[in-house]
Amino acid sequence: MFLSPVLAAQQCCYRNLEHLNCRPLTRTVKLNESSSARNIEKMQESGELPVSAKTLQATTESYYREYNGRKGAERNDLLRNPEVLFQSLSRDAAMVRALRWIGSDPQVARVLDVGCGDGDSVWTLLRLGFQASNVSGVDIQKEKIARAKAGNPAVNFECADATSLEFQDETFDIAMESMMFLQLTDDDIAKRIAAEMIRVTRPGGILLVSDWRYSKPGSSEFKGVSARRIGELYQVGRRTEVCKRFRGPLVPPVGRFVSKYCSPAYFAIQAVLPFLAGHVVTVLRKRKTAGM
Repeated sequence: MFLSPVLAAQQCCYRNLEHLNCRPLTRTVKLNESSSARNIEKMQESGELPVSAKTLQATTESYYREYNGRKGAERNDLLRNPEVLFQSLSRDAAMVRALRWIGSDPQVARVLDVGCGDGDSVWTLLRLGFQASNVSGVDIQKEKIARAKAGNPAVNFECADATSLEFQDETFDIAMESMMFLQLTDDDIAKRIAAEMIRVTRPGGILLVSDWRYSKPGSSEFKGVSARRIGELYQVGRRTEVCKRFRGPLVPPVGRFVSKYCSPAYFAIQAVLPFLAGHVVTVLRKRKTAGM
């Protein structure tokens, strides 16, 4: 049976998980940034971070430390590892399709990337014409934020606790996350982050969830960002509504193999066998009035 190895690959998809990687306004988005960044850095140095921030920081650092230790430095090297190319192209294609569908004017749209890391997702926005002065990114890891700032100092990158953002209500036209919730298995913290993303997005604005939908079978290391989990995190039906979903990279064992050995078939496989698309970009809209 042809599908037997495919289904088996789906079940073990996260054994080889890769972490690849509106209203017209002209004003620059500004975080109460000096206070946010300084406060986080001071609390990190003094050990006075809130419990939620400590848990988030510990979870994030532990994930990357273990992941990099297991997989090696070239695991996701786009230049040197041919397994990565079509996984990366597919991820970017899903995001581009989502942003095209949204139809926001990139010259004026205000965007927040939560859990931005070293700014990989932000580069996609900039390539599409979004203005650096209207884009902000936050992450709990100060080392990654330092690299993000070095790579693009025009973007408002800040070290911040995503469970308690310093932005005012309804600041952004789009709030997005990319592969953050998969590694965040603590649903209390995840819900607080999602609630903050909703709070800082304007009514009628967009929330983009770009993440892996399958959990790692038999392991608590990852928690898939399924449609059901998105519904719980983002209070779908009450505060948000799902507008559209766009398929991204194939589950890692399949996607990496196809990318390396059979790249011309990559997108055909994604279209014919949609359940193998482990990564999905979900577009949600913030309701103008909360439902019951």
